[in-house]
Amino acid sequence: MSQRPRKFQRISKACDFCNRRSIKCNKNNGELAPCQNCADFDVPCTYDRPQRRRGARKNASPAAAQAVLPTQPLPAQDEAGRALSGSVASTVGQSRTSNASWVGLNGAQPAILAAPNDANMLTPWKAFAAACQGTIRDLAHVYFEIVYPIFPLFHWPSFSKALENMDYLHDDGLFASTMALCALASARARDGALYSSRWGSQLHTSPPSEVFWAAAKESIPRDLNAAKGTEYMRTSAILSIASIQNGQIQCMQQYLGMYHTLAGMDGLHDEKMWPKDLDPITVEIRRRLFWSIYTLDVYSSIVWGRIIRHREAQSNVQYPDKVKDEFIAKNELGVSPTSVEQNGVLAPAVDWIAGWNFTTDMYRILEHAVDSQRRRTPPNNGLTDVWTIFRPAQATGSWLMDHVLSMYAALPPEFRETRPVTGDLAHDIFGFQSANIQATLQLLRMVLSSNEDQGVDEKCDVAGQVLSVFSQTPVEYLRAISAPLLHHLGGIGYILGSVMEGSLSEVSYQRVRTLLLQMADLLHRLETGHRRSPGASERLKAQVSRIDEYMSTKQFTNTHPAPQQPTMILNPEPVQGELVTPVYHQGIGPIQGQPPMAGLQDSIAQFQLPPELLDDWPWPFDMGVSEGVFPHAFVK
Repeated sequence: MSQRPRKFQRISKACDFCNRRSIKCNKNNGELAPCQNCADFDVPCTYDRPQRRRGARKNASPAAAQAVLPTQPLPAQDEAGRALSGSVASTVGQSRTSNASWVGLNGAQPAILAAPNDANMLTPWKAFAAACQGTIRDLAHVYFEIVYPIFPLFHWPSFSKALENMDYLHDDGLFASTMALCALASARARDGALYSSRWGSQLHTSPPSEVFWAAAKESIPRDLNAAKGTEYMRTSAILSIASIQNGQIQCMQQYLGMYHTLAGMDGLHDEKMWPKDLDPITVEIRRRLFWSIYTLDVYSSIVWGRIIRHREAQSNVQYPDKVKDEFIAKNELGVSPTSVEQNGVLAPAVDWIAGWNFTTDMYRILEHAVDSQRRRTPPNNGLTDVWTIFRPAQATGSWLMDHVLSMYAALPPEFRETRPVTGDLAHDIFGFQSANIQATLQLLRMVLSSNEDQGVDEKCDVAGQVLSVFSQTPVEYLRAISAPLLHHLGGIGYILGSVMEGSLSEVSYQRVRTLLLQMADLLHRLETGHRRSPGASERLKAQVSRIDEYMSTKQFTNTHPAPQQPTMILNPEPVQGELVTPVYHQGIGPIQGQPPMAGLQDSIAQFQLPPELLDDWPWPFDMGVSEGVFPHAFVK
């Protein structure tokens, strides 16, 4: 008679760690050995939580028993979040073999996590962070090189010291913002934003950006009332920027909304509501945080047609001080040197933050330009138009642009000349400011032009000037700005698309064709290495080829499908400010070597392209001003 197999019984009680994580507690090595999850993360396998009896308490009223039940289910996590948060052990285990720095998971470093105060939900993530502390430091330096010049959300000397001391393992808020920083830096590096050769290819692959993202996401308390302080606001802000990098626009809105919620609860928009005992470093960080995300808010309004949630007129926050980080201490705000020696001659010292503040000025102007654009037509939602009661005399776009250019001309030369990258951030940070100023000025130019009724020539002038500026900017800076700039360029496609769907002549088509090919070349330079590249450059070239074939078939012209080099002649010695307003000479006749149109009487005869030729246009056509200036910059 065969012996009956022994019946395996389910563990009657999960350990404290598995209970907190709501994951299966496996006792594979016997009842006295730690469970598999605790062994993987080298944490104590304890059963110290109070024992509770199941069911309702004896003599308890039905109302009291009902009160302990949750009123609504917890929100469901997204698929990626469930995969990572269900069992962090699988993620760590898979990556351990591909990254030598992860070997520390079973070493001495995580022993510091055994303190009672650290026994919480973040314990496994902190064990993960302790195991790859070298990667975290490298990614922090990557952030400092390519993200910090545009989003200086940290006081770098104090943050660097905190990294060295691994303070993020004991400060939950700092841990959250550090993981978010790593997620953004890793994603940018993966998309080809690095221009320094000292970083290896393994930097952004092991562990991948998504692991840091999950750590940052789970570090934010589900009850936002518990997310006190600057760190969680900074975490939400960085995750919204990382969402743009990853092409997750809904996710960007989620974390941008979370930031605005926390900022509103904190009173970040008004310095009078700030705690009185803040040290100079914290004050500086809060000012940078507020104005950084203000610019992101205006940017998202232009590109995706969202509302602007923080208005500059309702804000009472100063600009960051024009003081280098090393002169800001916990107890006092120092003074940067007023002069520096250059070639044996004393010259006025210029700090990069002055250029950063100028960019913020441009976004404040952009906020009002967007308001003006959306008020051009009466509301179509059935509401009474009250804006006309307060409407002042509207300045023309050309007057506003001239005024802005006069402000630009008054900047120090460091911010008007985008010099090549050197790998030394003390030098390159000025190049980043110059490149960002140029990009913002061109965005302003496009928004102002959209506020006015323009013909084909005026629209082509704007697009040509914008493309001219970007073609002169070192590509390393443009790639470092990365995905936000690709969406930024969608405004040019929007302008040219409105030209292509209207009436064209031979002259206007050839000019637009030249600009489209020039833009395709610029997009190709920027998309190289971008993991989530929308492929707009190839789609644009294919679009031009199809239109060329149609034109040839209809005997409008003998345009060759092969791409032509754009015809743009710039003055060889640009004068002050000409990087913003280049002298653009576009040929007024057909492309050289091509005969005039055979099917029309002359070069000014009008024709219109069939709508089906524009079905695959990479950017949307005019979808109505209520949806934003350049709504949905890229159509996937």
